[in-house]
Amino acid sequence: MNPETQFLIGLMELQYGQKVQSKLRQLSPQVPWARGWPEDKQAFWNAEAFMWSRKIEQGTRAVIERELKSLATGKNLDLGCGAYSYIPSVGLDLSSQMLHLNARCYEKVRGDLEEKLPFEDKEFDSVTAVFVLNYVQNYAQLLQEIHRVLKPAGKFLVVGAASINQWQRQKQVHSFNAGEWRRKLEKEEFRVTSSRKIGWWFLKGAKKR
Repeated sequence: MNPETQFLIGLMELQYGQKVQSKLRQLSPQVPWARGWPEDKQAFWNAEAFMWSRKIEQGTRAVIERELKSLATGKNLDLGCGAYSYIPSVGLDLSSQMLHLNARCYEKVRGDLEEKLPFEDKEFDSVTAVFVLNYVQNYAQLLQEIHRVLKPAGKFLVVGAASINQWQRQKQVHSFNAGEWRRKLEKEEFRVTSSRKIGWWFLKGAKKR
């Protein structure tokens, strides 16, 4: 059995609570997309890509899709898109494996949300960020960049959760709640409305200028 197959089996075992981190660390140098796992951020999310379909239940996905449905008629940028986008989008993600597995992105861009976005001013009708903002250290720059790439009156929709699983929490750099993010969006010239459904919170920001 080759190292990549062994690593993937180990990820499945990890998903079900087995203590296999040591084995995975030993295998990761032999798997090109997993080198440096789990400390290396890109390797961590490359590995998570293979488990993505099991991370969020179908019922939850259906609720999120309904919330984002109104944005599907325009050009949407999905930030930290992962292996699944809720509407057809231009997808940006750090992980090449996430992008490879994402069938709903008609354009795929590998990039780091800690850096300026590689897009033109006023290029998008909407931007979505699903379960991603608390993973971004330089969030102030990111919010400014989102405002920059949105068209006038463009929409920015954020989805977050009250809590996340312990494994993925290790990569979180903030734990801001919906109210804190709402204030940060309003500071960046967004008109914001909020709602909650089945334990998730949704912020809908409209660009003021």
